[in-house]
Amino acid sequence: MAITEIPGGHGWAVPLAVGDAVRLVNTFGSQVVDTWALARHDTSEYLSVEHTRRMIANLFPGQGDIFYSNRRSKMLSLEKDTAPGRHDMLFACCDKWLYQHYGCAPGHRTCRDNFLQALFAAGFDANFVPNPVNLWMNIPVSADGHVGIEPPVSRPGDEVVLRALMDVLVVFSACPMDVTPINGPDRTPRPVYAEVLVQAAS
Repeated sequence: MAITEIPGGHGWAVPLAVGDAVRLVNTFGSQVVDTWALARHDTSEYLSVEHTRRMIANLFPGQGDIFYSNRRSKMLSLEKDTAPGRHDMLFACCDKWLYQHYGCAPGHRTCRDNFLQALFAAGFDANFVPNPVNLWMNIPVSADGHVGIEPPVSRPGDEVVLRALMDVLVVFSACPMDVTPINGPDRTPRPVYAEVLVQAAS
């Protein structure tokens, strides 16, 4: 499949059959990508960061880890991860209420809206937005439980490969955050690239 550009601040959804994978490239190295997965045959089952944290016994996913659903089904594996830093499973996606909190003008793009719009464009609908896996998002946790917000430590060209362990719909949002340094010190959303890797028939 051709490589798809996901513009900075926008979203994209892609169906994967079990065994297929999607490769996501952090082209400029500084872009955080909110990531969701829904079971294609029953979208009430979704990738749950709460259940995943419990199942992998870690706050942060790493290469080789499994992402679990709200029914503790295996949904995706983090098959490849070239970045030196962590991915976040603590923060909710940005939404209109967060930008209102920051004093932004109405209409600021949000990951929540990107999820809903990308899902609808792919022929699905939802009235609930799960908490995402925030790829490349640098949220350090101190020994006393304090949570920080730091620029990503990922580098241009770093990539992840997510392998489908069931038929899923994967949704990405190249986060539009331009208030905090989530997307780098210059606080500028940038495009990322995605490529579907279809499993060869045996």
